[in-house]
Amino acid sequence: MKARSVGVIPAGMRMVASVPGSKSYTNRALLLAAMTPGLVRVERPLLSDDTRAMVGCLRELGIAVHDAGDALEVAGDTRDVKPGEYQLDANLSGITIRFLLALSTVVPGVQILQGKAGLNKRPIGVLVEGLRQLGADIDYLDEEGFPPVRVSSSALTGNVVEMDGKVSSQYFSAILQIAPLVVGGVTVRVQGEQISKPYIDMTIDTMAKFGVVVESRDYREYRVMAGQLYVAASYGVEGDFSSAAYFFAIAALTGAEVTVRNLNPHSAQADRRFLDILAQMGSKVKLGADKVTVSGRGVRPVDVDMSDCPDQAMTMAVLAGFADGKTVIRGVQSLRVKETERVVAVEQELAKMGIRTESTLDVLTIYGGNPRAATVDTYGDHRMAMAFAVAGTRLPGMTIKNPEVVSKTFPDFWDVLDGLVNPNVVLIGMRGTGKSTVGRLVAERLELSLFDMDAEVVRRAGKPISALVKQKGWEHFRDLETEVAKTAGDGEGLVISAGGGAVLRPQNVSTLGNRGLFVLLTASLNVSLKRIEGDRERYPLTEHANMRDELVEIWRQREAVYRETADYVLATDGRPPGEIAGNIVGWLRGRT
Repeated sequence: MKARSVGVIPAGMRMVASVPGSKSYTNRALLLAAMTPGLVRVERPLLSDDTRAMVGCLRELGIAVHDAGDALEVAGDTRDVKPGEYQLDANLSGITIRFLLALSTVVPGVQILQGKAGLNKRPIGVLVEGLRQLGADIDYLDEEGFPPVRVSSSALTGNVVEMDGKVSSQYFSAILQIAPLVVGGVTVRVQGEQISKPYIDMTIDTMAKFGVVVESRDYREYRVMAGQLYVAASYGVEGDFSSAAYFFAIAALTGAEVTVRNLNPHSAQADRRFLDILAQMGSKVKLGADKVTVSGRGVRPVDVDMSDCPDQAMTMAVLAGFADGKTVIRGVQSLRVKETERVVAVEQELAKMGIRTESTLDVLTIYGGNPRAATVDTYGDHRMAMAFAVAGTRLPGMTIKNPEVVSKTFPDFWDVLDGLVNPNVVLIGMRGTGKSTVGRLVAERLELSLFDMDAEVVRRAGKPISALVKQKGWEHFRDLETEVAKTAGDGEGLVISAGGGAVLRPQNVSTLGNRGLFVLLTASLNVSLKRIEGDRERYPLTEHANMRDELVEIWRQREAVYRETADYVLATDGRPPGEIAGNIVGWLRGRT
């Protein structure tokens, strides 16, 4: 793909996106699983160039990693590494070469680590010196301080390590993670200021979930006591705030409302702080149980320090190009040693858009206000492509060169972006609230297809629901309903009428919410009873003798789940279906 344009998003639109697992957590989990005896399932991992590089290197060492559909199963561990010479290719993944460099110092054999040309220009000297303080035998094979390197040691001895904290937090994470395999424990002291502190928190958090405690002393010193071992059977990867940040930025810039699912709103991920910055720029942020919603209010100039979330500094710079006035972004020094010299790259591309910038080693200043569309070079950098795609949702005519570079961390970025404007509509609620009738009318008005989940269950089972439940029980019905939910969730351009209990399984909420916004229809008890009178397909959900008591009990059980899941709640009592459908369509378009 040579270049692609980006569609403009109208103000007021309500949209939904679902993001993949966190790259940072996926690669940490894979590394720790490789040091954990027994099989470890890494669930909901990100599958991208960076994580595939990590998997490829582990397999090259002889550590078995199997693709298990929605999980990666690490079946082997470092005890499987035999003496010999290994060629470890990290591709363009900085996190992979740094983490695997540390791991290579504590396993048998000789490892030669390198990557593509762009990776071999990224510094690694601080980490090499830190590992040498523990007794590592590491040689540079080309330029001092840069890959490729050869590692000849197979064991390290506990010691105090001192490293410069201003270059990369990955150096510290690499050593902390292998510390349980170092005889005598490890203490790491920070020289200068520790940058990217949230990434250190992520490392400590992941290690804790694998049973190892890191003592952190105000980001000045970290200690891993001897005698600790990694123990885990599974690890669930959080959704990626770095990926979500681009959609939050789109909301802020266009004045739309974007809900991103598959996120831990209280995550330790560094880029979660981007939400605070968007709020500072004027947007409204709402946290849900497994989602975050940003309602855009435009962008205004700010003065922010992004040393703790540098990956979003480029996104911030793009937003600043539209903010009328001077925006100051501090803490950008680490951007100068990434996939490209990111500060220079951003300045050059903003200049094409008519935006003036200034920079020092650690500060980028943008004078925003009235950018124009341009054709943007991406410099082989995934974050350049995604950051400037944000501008294209506001400016007609923006074109992104080499858009395929997003495969490094977010292979489906363009598909998610393309599908942002037309989310599925998922109607949820109790029986008798009008989901099927209202769903048909909403589908007609939006020119979408209606997908009735209960009807699809009946079609697949070849019998009515009452007969299915009578013969095989509710659990079988729920399993079949989950299969149907996956089909619906993978579809596009749908109004989905969900069965009353579909949202009781979190996996159904996840799959239906992948491209969908949830609308909860409610009705009073008397209205619901009247609407379902004579329903011969009804099969009891409880042991209550009459339908009234059953509805009361089921509502009590489900109300909290319904309301937590819902993006919009609409009462249907005393209102014709056409009016209800009109309300839903108006809400989707941001008018009501």
